Amino acid sequence: MEKIFKIILQALFLIEKNHDWTFFDEFVLNSPSHAGQLDWLTNSVKRENVLHPGNGWGKTDVIAKKHIYYILKHFTDGAKYRTLNIAITNEQAELVQDRIVAYVQNSQLLSKWLIPKDSVVKFPSPKIRWCNGAITEFKTTKKKAESVEGKEYGYISADEIALELYLEFVRDAILTPRLRAWHDSQIDFSATPKGMNAYYRVVKDIERKGGYVRGGSSYENPHTDHTLLDYQSSTWSEAKIDQTILGKFIDTAEMMFASRIEKLIDNEMNYAEVERGHKYVEGWDLARGRKGSLSDQTVGYRIDVTSKPFKIVKRWAFQLPWTEKERENINVEAGVELEKSSIEREIRRAHYESNADVYLDSTGVGDTLYGMVQDIARPVDFRGGRKDEILDHLQAVIDAGFLKSPFIPELTDEMTIYQREDKNLDTDNIMALAIASTAIKIKNQDYGSVAV
Repeated sequence: MEKIFKIILQALFLIEKNHDWTFFDEFVLNSPSHAGQLDWLTNSVKRENVLHPGNGWGKTDVIAKKHIYYILKHFTDGAKYRTLNIAITNEQAELVQDRIVAYVQNSQLLSKWLIPKDSVVKFPSPKIRWCNGAITEFKTTKKKAESVEGKEYGYISADEIALELYLEFVRDAILTPRLRAWHDSQIDFSATPKGMNAYYRVVKDIERKGGYVRGGSSYENPHTDHTLLDYQSSTWSEAKIDQTILGKFIDTAEMMFASRIEKLIDNEMNYAEVERGHKYVEGWDLARGRKGSLSDQTVGYRIDVTSKPFKIVKRWAFQLPWTEKERENINVEAGVELEKSSIEREIRRAHYESNADVYLDSTGVGDTLYGMVQDIARPVDFRGGRKDEILDHLQAVIDAGFLKSPFIPELTDEMTIYQREDKNLDTDNIMALAIASTAIKIKNQDYGSVAV
């Protein structure tokens, strides 16, 4: 153990004196960083730092490494020392927990002692209890991050935080005051941009205060399949490439739903099970075909319309055969059960569970599936100028405050960059929600009047 501690101390010394993470990466964690990550680790030495690269750059990696570094640096502080990773959802917060554990398990120097057996807790409050009594917590920003009030942390990472509606308040009133106990304490904000919103304003303020701010292209990560990035982005709009691949803050003023994210999303909400006596609506946007883009999915939303504001309580997304007959044919041809369900079955299963009013995209080939489920569903056809009418209706529903949703990354991603000329844009989630929203009455419209 003495030799192990000497290597660790040497690694910590190089970081502290020269901001050189190479030795720590290679000899302590056995996991070299790519050049962009090393640049970030080297320069993110301010009280507040921001990382806003494209998707797949490796944000989670560098955040996890900094947690391990701070725990080792303050090892003698024992149980007094805490670090925190905070995100909008538990699932996102726990991604950093999983990465920390993976790095420790992959390290010949750390794996046998740093995290004792049964010290990685998932429920009810995710945390890691380190061998010296120190704790790393994984929290959400729900209820304006009230769960971290009154605590002290030596290092805080705020991960995938771009759509936290109250980020400025959370930063100033909750997170920054938690750094008082240690002179070297830090906050790192990390997220791919989502327009010029609260995250953008926080980034600009940190920049003005002299904090380190770095973006970066997804292509900086050599472990990402660059040919796949080429394939995906070949049909994307310039705005989507700038934001998703290059990590740029784009002007969303002309995006018809970007400014409505704050009106729609309630980060305190969660999905909910069907309740007896409640009334529901379900809307489905159908994948155009299973041989197309992997991003083309059948998406469905269930909305509780019992009382206003109405609430999104469930989301589906999958690629399946359209009908039960197609599913059977695929399985017969393969000689094994490749497909266990179909779109038809999932729509019927959802309706059986909720007794919802079902609205279905019947445009073009969608009319075929509608014919299979017309006993339970109403058709919504986007042809003949109806698309603009249906999208305008969804805007009006959101603007009127009639609809609220939990944070749904796929939906908010689409809302950030959606334009009426939507060629080469992902639209499955917006269209599914627009279809479901045709059932919501605005002013003198009858219930379901937008459906045809």
